[in-house]
Amino acid sequence: MLQKFGHILWAWGTTILIAGVIYWIATIPNFDVTSDATNEVVKVVFKMLLYALFFILFYRSIIATLKNTVQRLSGWRSKGEAVEDAEFVLIIETMTVITTILSTTLFAVFEEYSQNFVTGRHAEVKDVLVSIMAILLTALVVYTMPVIGELEVAIQHRFINRHKGKK
Repeated sequence: MLQKFGHILWAWGTTILIAGVIYWIATIPNFDVTSDATNEVVKVVFKMLLYALFFILFYRSIIATLKNTVQRLSGWRSKGEAVEDAEFVLIIETMTVITTILSTTLFAVFEEYSQNFVTGRHAEVKDVLVSIMAILLTALVVYTMPVIGELEVAIQHRFINRHKGKK
């Protein structure tokens, strides 16, 4: 039980860490990489990568929490999954993706709005749209390729086995 709680704590801790980094970057006054047109390209690519990573970590945290607390989801997308649980898992996966899209989008809006209070920065709708585009593209990839769920199972087993060896 302690290993499961530790795994959940680790998953949410990394998600909160990346959210903190994104917010910290938003509070840097006069944040410019260069002074020409490449500045916008670098900002857009950087913002898209950050929000793609944030989406993946947030989604992974929800999966870790569900898998460690809901027994019926412990075999999420595994080869041994029972046929009667397939629809249940699909519904939960869809709800998880939608919840993650909404949560990360709200964070993107909050992060952009908070730039109004930083010297030399201001909120722009196009920056929120870039974040939302990254979130939706990542959601599409995550939803169509269930690699994250399988990867989370492998990470959980490694995490639990490592802590069993320390006892």
